[in-house]
Amino acid sequence: MKWNGVQSTYADGLHPDSLSLFVAAGAIASIASLMFAFPEYDASCALRQPIILTSITFMGNLLIGRAWRIGSIISSTTAFAASSDKIDAVGVARLKVMNVLSTLSQLGRYVGSSGTEKIGSNSGIRRAITFADSVFVVMVLLIPQLVLQIINLSVPSVKMGSFEILEGEGQYTCESGAGPYVLIVGIVLAAIPFGISLLINIKSTGIPDNFRELDEIAASMTSSFWILLATLPTVGMIGQTQPNARAYLLAASVLSFVLPLSYNIAKPRLQNVNMSMGRARGNAHNKQKQSSIQRQQTRRTVSDLSSSSDDPQILQAAEETAIMGKMFDTMGSTSKAVAMNQDILTLFKAEGDGFSWEAGFTLSEISSLGPKSLQVVVKTLLGSSKHWHSIFQLNPDNDEAERRGIKCCMDALDIFDIAPAKKQLSDRSVIFPAYSFMNVIAKTMTYVPPNNMSREEFEETMAEHFVKETHHQQYHKCRALAFQADVMKRHGKYEDALLVIDEMKSIYDPQLHSRAIMKEYVTDQCIDLVAASTLWLHHYGRNEEALRLCDQVVDTMLPEIEATELVSKLNILAPICRTLINQRQASADKKALELYKSHVYDPWDTLAGAGGKVHPCFPMRVPFMIVLKCCSSGGDAYDDLSTDVAYMLNRNDPAWFETAFLAYLDTAWSTMCAEACLCLAKITGCNLQLQDKSSALIKEGLKFLEVSAKTLKKGDGTIGNIMMAHSNYSQILSELENLNSPV
Repeated sequence: MKWNGVQSTYADGLHPDSLSLFVAAGAIASIASLMFAFPEYDASCALRQPIILTSITFMGNLLIGRAWRIGSIISSTTAFAASSDKIDAVGVARLKVMNVLSTLSQLGRYVGSSGTEKIGSNSGIRRAITFADSVFVVMVLLIPQLVLQIINLSVPSVKMGSFEILEGEGQYTCESGAGPYVLIVGIVLAAIPFGISLLINIKSTGIPDNFRELDEIAASMTSSFWILLATLPTVGMIGQTQPNARAYLLAASVLSFVLPLSYNIAKPRLQNVNMSMGRARGNAHNKQKQSSIQRQQTRRTVSDLSSSSDDPQILQAAEETAIMGKMFDTMGSTSKAVAMNQDILTLFKAEGDGFSWEAGFTLSEISSLGPKSLQVVVKTLLGSSKHWHSIFQLNPDNDEAERRGIKCCMDALDIFDIAPAKKQLSDRSVIFPAYSFMNVIAKTMTYVPPNNMSREEFEETMAEHFVKETHHQQYHKCRALAFQADVMKRHGKYEDALLVIDEMKSIYDPQLHSRAIMKEYVTDQCIDLVAASTLWLHHYGRNEEALRLCDQVVDTMLPEIEATELVSKLNILAPICRTLINQRQASADKKALELYKSHVYDPWDTLAGAGGKVHPCFPMRVPFMIVLKCCSSGGDAYDDLSTDVAYMLNRNDPAWFETAFLAYLDTAWSTMCAEACLCLAKITGCNLQLQDKSSALIKEGLKFLEVSAKTLKKGDGTIGNIMMAHSNYSQILSELENLNSPV
C-alpha cells in the first residue's frame, strides 16, 4: 500500500468542485473544436476562438487556484514571506505570485463583505481558505482573456467571419479584419496561466511532493508539444487546399492540449474522490476491514514492541497525515484535525489496536517508541490537547472536550517522562510547549492531578522537571524558571518565587532572549513575572527595589515587545503601573497614566478604530485606565468623567474575564471594576452635578466585590493562596464600606 495515495485522496476531497469545473471547461473546449469543420457559418467562425481560448485559460487558472489554495493552507503567505531570504530567485518569484493571489482573495472577501472585512486582515495561518476564495482568484485572472474575446465578438473589424475561398467552389475559410494579432494575443493569455501554475508548483517547503501537480502539468504539456509539432506545421503546409484535413488538424491541436490535462490531472483525482465516497458509503465492517488492509504495512506489530526503535514507514505516514491535519485545522475544521491526530497516534499502537483518547498508550507501547517516534507522539498529543481546548472554549458545556484536552497534555508529559527513548534526545525542546500549555490549563481550568497528587505538588513537580529538562539552553531555561516562579506565586509562595526570579534575571538578557521566547511560546513570561514581582516587592516593604525594577522593565524589557503585542503589554504594565500609583505621589501617578495610555490604551483604540481584528481582552483595558485617570487627576473631575461613570454602571462582561484577570494579573476582574467604581465615586461625591451618581457607583462597586468574594474563596469557604488579590480586595471593600456609611 502507498500511503501517498491515501493522503492524496484526502487532498482531492478538498477540491472536487474545482476538478469538476476543470473537466467541464475541457469538455467545452473539445466540443468547440468541432466548429473548425464548419467554416461556412459566420457563427462558427466568430465563436470558436473565444470559446476555446477562454475555456483553456479557465483550465489554467483553475490549476493556479488549486496550487495557491493548498499552498496557503499548508503554509500561509506570511510564512512564505518570512522565509523568502533563504530561497533562490525562482522561489522568490513563486512567493511574489502567491502573495499577489492572496491579495486578490482578500479583495474578494472585502467586496463580498460590502467593505466590512478589511484588506490585509485575517491573512495569517489561522485563516480559512475556502473554495469561493479560489474561484474569485480564478475569475479575476480570467478577466484579460474575457475582455479580449468580448472585443473579438463585438467589434466588426475584429470579429471573425466566413469567406468563400473560390467563388462557386463551396470552400470557405474564417478570417478577421485584424489579421492574426488578436489570435496571437489570445494564445499568449491562455498560455500564461500554465506558466504561472508551473512556477507555483515548483518543489518547496510549503507544498509536499504528493500535493504538487508539477509533474502532471509538465507531462501534459510535453504530450501537447509533440502533437502540436506534427499538426501545426502540417496545417501551414496544406493551407486552404484541403479544408477537411485542415479542420481535423486544428481540432486535433486543441484536443492535444485539453485531453492530456484532463487525463493526467482530473481523471486520477476524481477517481480518488469517487473511491473515497464509495468507502464512506460502505458498511462499518467493510470500512474497518479495508482500513486494516491499507495500514497493515504501517502499523506496529506485537513483536515490534520488544525494542525501542523508529520505523521510517510509520514516520513518513505520520508526517503526511500531520500535513492533512494542519490543512483541516487551517480551514477551521478542528474536528477533522483531531481525527487526523487520532490516525497518527493509531500508527504507534500495537497491531489490531486503535488509539483511544481515554485509554492512551500502554507501558510496553511507550517503551517501544524510538526517539523520533517519541517526538511525533508528544507533538501530536499536545496538538490534540490544544484542539480539544479550542472545542471546549466554543462550547463550555462540552465536558468531553474539556476532559480530553487536559488528559492529552498530561499524557504527553507523562509519556515523555517515562519513555526510554528520551535518553537518546540531546535536545528535549519538543516537550517544552507541553509544560507551557499545562501551566495555562492549571491557571484557568479545574483539573484532577494524576496519582492522587495535590495540585500544588503536581504543579511544583512539573515546574522542577521543566527546569531540569532545559539543561543549558538559556532562553528555555529562563522560560522554565519563569514557569516555576509562576507556580510558586499561584500557591502563595511569593518569597520563594522572588528567589527564583533573581536566578532567572541573572541569565536573562531581554535583547537576546525575549524575541526567541515570544517566537517559541507566544508570550515572554519572563518579563511578565519580573513585572509582577514589583508588586510583591512593594508588598514586602522593599519599595526602593520595586521602583528600580520598574525602571529596568520599562527601559530594557518593554522595548523588546512588538507594538502589536498589546495583551503582553497589558500583562507587563498593569503591575508596573499599580506599583507606581501605590507610591501615592503625583509624579508617579502621571508616569503610570502616560505609560499605560501610550503603550496599551491608545494603540488598542487605534487598532479598533481602523477596523483591525482586536483581541477578546480588548475591554479589559478600560477599568484600569479609569483608575489611573482618577489617581492622576488628584481627586478633581476630568474631561470624560461622565463617560467613564456611564461605562462602569453598564458593564456586561464575559464570565471568563474574572478568572483570567486573576490568573495573569493577581487580582480578580470584579475587584478591578470595584476599584474603578470606588475611584469614580470619590470624585463624583465632590461634584455637585454628579453627586447622584456617587451612591450608584458605590452600590455597583459592592456588587462587584460580592463576585470577588466568591472568586477568592475555596470550596470550603477559606481564602485561597492568592494573597495579593485578597489584599487588594480587602482594601477596596473597606474604602467602599466607609463611603457607604452614613455620615
